[in-house]
Amino acid sequence: MGVAYIGMTVGRNGIFGRWGDHLGRALEKSSFQRRLREFDDSAWGRMDDLVIFWADMGDADEFLTLETSHREGVEYIVQRQLRILLGRAKPPLTVISKVRSNRTVQLPLVQAAANRVIENFRNHFDANG
Repeated sequence: MGVAYIGMTVGRNGIFGRWGDHLGRALEKSSFQRRLREFDDSAWGRMDDLVIFWADMGDADEFLTLETSHREGVEYIVQRQLRILLGRAKPPLTVISKVRSNRTVQLPLVQAAANRVIENFRNHFDANG
């Protein structure tokens, strides 16, 4: 079983710092493992592949602030599309991260950033698939 986890960060430690936050210091505090168990209680023992996605959303001010709604909007659009794309991959991957839609998903800036991220993923999988 392959798993895809998608996240966002503007922290100074980048994706590795964010991933460390998701793993937590103790199993019960690990948001990644907690989310994996919500998806499938025995998935940890069966997981044979893990893909962590990170993509540059651009340098618009809206993506570089502590306020997260624009990044969450991009993440929501990307996750929705990747659930379809990765389900068709060989081997298929299951997206277990989750994010809620918000008012920013309708903004052209957010939609354009999401489309760039999705295209980068498509190019990656086309080249490596």
